[in-house]
Amino acid sequence: MKIPKSDFVFKECGPEYIDEILHIQDVAFENIDDTAMLRKNSREMLLSCLSEPHYTLGAFVGDELAAFIVLYVAGDSPENLGRDAGISEENLATVANVKLVIVLPKYRGNGLQRILTEKLEDVAKTRGFKTLCCTVSPENIPSIRNFEACGYRLYQTKEKYDGLLRNIYYKEI
Repeated sequence: MKIPKSDFVFKECGPEYIDEILHIQDVAFENIDDTAMLRKNSREMLLSCLSEPHYTLGAFVGDELAAFIVLYVAGDSPENLGRDAGISEENLATVANVKLVIVLPKYRGNGLQRILTEKLEDVAKTRGFKTLCCTVSPENIPSIRNFEACGYRLYQTKEKYDGLLRNIYYKEI
């Protein structure tokens, strides 16, 4: 459904939004043919994404959460996608991940993935990050198009997350 851009409100989501975040993730899985296109996150992982040092940005229409995106601060953990994008060990502290972006099906077509990505980049810059990385299923053409339109570049395609094939994208911000 097309919504005027002025009807969307963007704000940080804290732990009080965990049920809405889980609902959106569940709806996403109900609406895709190939569940390997999306990595399902546990309640505990998503709850951690709603607290520092991570950041979750939501797009709201009225009281309804229509979409969200997660800035994940992986530090020197194995989750830091900078390693997969060829970033040197000494620069990994300047890398954050775009961990997840999901738009409810009824709000697709409003440019929310791109808008959320751009707004998240601004947050990452203010926090001192220099590079953002993300993974996208090679089968997820809409997300590939959105990230590439936002200036993300494909570094490589490799197996991640227990054997799922993923494109590794990065962008210097």
